[in-house]
Amino acid sequence: MKKWFHLSIEHMPYWLGLASTIVFAFFIAVILPQQSELAIVYGLSESIDTSWFYNASELYRIAESYGALGREFYIVQRWTFDLIWPIVYFSFIFSLSALLFQSIGLSKMNRWILSFAWFSIAFDYLENTMVSLVMYRYPSQTWVIADLAGTATSLKWIFLGLAFLVLFFLIIIKVVQLVLRARRKQ
Repeated sequence: MKKWFHLSIEHMPYWLGLASTIVFAFFIAVILPQQSELAIVYGLSESIDTSWFYNASELYRIAESYGALGREFYIVQRWTFDLIWPIVYFSFIFSLSALLFQSIGLSKMNRWILSFAWFSIAFDYLENTMVSLVMYRYPSQTWVIADLAGTATSLKWIFLGLAFLVLFFLIIIKVVQLVLRARRKQ
């Protein structure tokens, strides 16, 4: 895997970056609003996935507020839509960051920075698994898993934020490079 990871950074095809950006934009513009509307229809007024942190008590309060139909919808949504969404945002962040690293001339430096995207997707899936288990077992309680779900959610957001921050700074560096190159040509 280490070999594939390094090769993917150094030899990222441009079409993959373009394709992942288009798919990401489509999800943001079309799929996410549809999923949000569906969640509202099923009574999921409070979103667990967008919380920064929650503890077991809050998770069980939310599970109760969802009702049986809402909890069932939540589980189905996690194992359909939310299996694909992390792959979409991961592909966007990873491929665009790798392309920018190449373009800027940093592809051999700071490869570990791209691991933020890997960690975000791993904690997203861990969060989905733990919260789905809590929803499935409700009203039975699994306090340890419910508490750890909140931690997984926080770690997901931390690593996702770091991954987007790196991408943002890479874009700024590339824009500065282009501006300086244009000034030199004048």
